Amino acid sequence: MKFMKLGSKPDSFQSEEDCIRYVASDLATDVVVNVGDVKFYLHKFPLLSKSARLQKLIAATINEQQQQQPDDEISIPDIPGGPQAFEVCAKFCYGMTVTLNAYNVVAARCAAEYLEMYESVETGNLVYKIEVFLNSSVLRSWKDSIIVLQTTRSFHPWSRDAKIDARCLESIASKAAVDPARVDWSYTYNRRKVNSNGVVPRDWWVEDLAELSIDLYERVVLSIRRKGGVSGEVIGEALEVYAAKRVQLDDRDVETLISLLPGEKQSVSCGFLIKLLKSCGEDVRKELSERIGEKLEEANVDDLLIRASDGCETVYDIDIVETLIDEFVTQTEKRDEVGCSDSSKAVVAKLIDGYLSEIARIEPNLEPLKFIAIAEKVSSFPRSSHDGVYRAVDMFLKEHPGITKSEKKSICRLMDCRKLSPEACAHAVQNERLPLRVVVQILFFEQVRTTAKPSLPPSGSHGSSRTTTEEECDSVTATEETTTTRDKTSGSEKTKAKGVVMSRIFSKLWTGKDRDGVGDVSSSDTSESPGSATTVDDKSTPSTRRRRSSS
Repeated sequence: MKFMKLGSKPDSFQSEEDCIRYVASDLATDVVVNVGDVKFYLHKFPLLSKSARLQKLIAATINEQQQQQPDDEISIPDIPGGPQAFEVCAKFCYGMTVTLNAYNVVAARCAAEYLEMYESVETGNLVYKIEVFLNSSVLRSWKDSIIVLQTTRSFHPWSRDAKIDARCLESIASKAAVDPARVDWSYTYNRRKVNSNGVVPRDWWVEDLAELSIDLYERVVLSIRRKGGVSGEVIGEALEVYAAKRVQLDDRDVETLISLLPGEKQSVSCGFLIKLLKSCGEDVRKELSERIGEKLEEANVDDLLIRASDGCETVYDIDIVETLIDEFVTQTEKRDEVGCSDSSKAVVAKLIDGYLSEIARIEPNLEPLKFIAIAEKVSSFPRSSHDGVYRAVDMFLKEHPGITKSEKKSICRLMDCRKLSPEACAHAVQNERLPLRVVVQILFFEQVRTTAKPSLPPSGSHGSSRTTTEEECDSVTATEETTTTRDKTSGSEKTKAKGVVMSRIFSKLWTGKDRDGVGDVSSSDTSESPGSATTVDDKSTPSTRRRRSSS
């Protein structure tokens, strides 16, 4: 830190209690200066030789009192910096040693301005000396410029009128815009960013500014942007670092940061934008949602777990996630017009599948219709498989067992059984939470995939295979309802009943496939598939056995 010493005489100021200051001298004091709660017993000559304001105040006091008191008494309650700043000025008048640094120079400069300690009063006066110190030393130092800028907040409008804060902003902005190759590493407080070869990174300054109050930080960033030479990515990183340093951001702080966001799409992360969205007011939410929608594929599940405000029916704000998906769809439609690929849609589909699985687990008040509404917003997005949809559906059924049979069927329709991986199919066929109809469909499509003979409809189609299977499953609806009654059937009995029903319907399905000419399926083919022929034969009807033996 830079400093400057003024004067050469020893400091002879003395204290008496907390409210009296005086100069130890053989000469009797002849003026009392009241500054706040402190009385300064001083001598007129050294003060009047350097302060035009004190000259006028003492002259007015002499005329009023007509020399009736031994000491003239004046008051300056509004001097910037209070008693401490006045004492620095008084010591300078006496020629006593005072030390100025980045922490006290603003107070001394403003107090000297108040006391009118100009060159017109005496050459080499305090205002001039402080200006020399500021321009030649303080404002050339990165650290000192930041410190001085922070202290100016307590001295408005004096510091503003003296253009101290403006000069600090210019100094900081100029140094931030310097080519990193020319940066002296002693500029910065933060040495964690230095690498092994001593190269200064382009974002060397971002953490040093994170201690500023939001109003000063806004002015600094605006000055840096006006100065130019700093990329949007670095400014975006600076905003993220600042927000991370602040444990809590109120609406005004967030809106300030939003106003400072660079226009470049890649300048800030999607997670940071969502963090701002959690705290911002309604007036800027629409604008911010649009920016998030442009890059929703960069988010992760934790980013989307946004706490709802007090008084809401749900713990988490689910509506806002719906809004972000809608914005993403709008943005992708615009990009599709210029030939955008589906890669971002595939990423968002996976993101929302994961979100639904997590929100189903942790949100006790999640309604089935809301779960379905969110899932359907991305139902047309490309996916390599529907395993993520299955996990979300299964988690919802597990954590919300009280839903109706109709709601359960609606939720299960969200997944395409043909697009489940073998691992997911293996889990699903043993999943007691799934309706029997769904398990049968999974068994059917898994058997078709295992035989690898019938050709399935295109992946984007929900055509005849699914419809036919659902129609065939209707024959066991009555059986399912009678064998899975919750109040009268134990878990083991339901499992046994479901096995019986699946065996019967599986036998029916494959017999029907042979009859319809889909393909010859020998007993050896079916015996190796899930729900194999061994089980089917054990539970098959006599007519089925006769038909197979005759073939």
